[in-house]
Amino acid sequence: MSVVNADLATAQRLRLALVRITRSLRRFDGNLTQSQLAALATIADRGPLRLSEVAHYEHVAASVATRVVASLEELGLVSRTSDPADKRASLMSITRKGRDMVADLRNERTRTLEERLGQLTLDERRAIERALDALEKLGRSES
Repeated sequence: MSVVNADLATAQRLRLALVRITRSLRRFDGNLTQSQLAALATIADRGPLRLSEVAHYEHVAASVATRVVASLEELGLVSRTSDPADKRASLMSITRKGRDMVADLRNERTRTLEERLGQLTLDERRAIERALDALEKLGRSES
């Protein structure tokens, strides 16, 4: 098999594995949509943010970000305040309830992965550990 074909086969296997892992972890969603979860996590990690910044980080239109953030606000997961730098704009911040939800979801997903790792052999776990730097690099790269 040529290097190009091997890279393609590796990419296909990696994509399928990531899709399956991600899909299985989505059952821990706190009854939120994937768009809501993503926006909530972005605000938790990077906030406070203007709606335009949420749209930018989530790669969605401003109108979509507005709807998603409004739904999070209705649920009490984020709050809106005036931007001290520009009174015409608003900043979205995560609330205590939102921060607790993000922490609970992340903890549950981590525990699930930990349990699954425990089902692997020691050699398989070590292989995953060795691959983590490269996988994290892939996760940071933008196309």
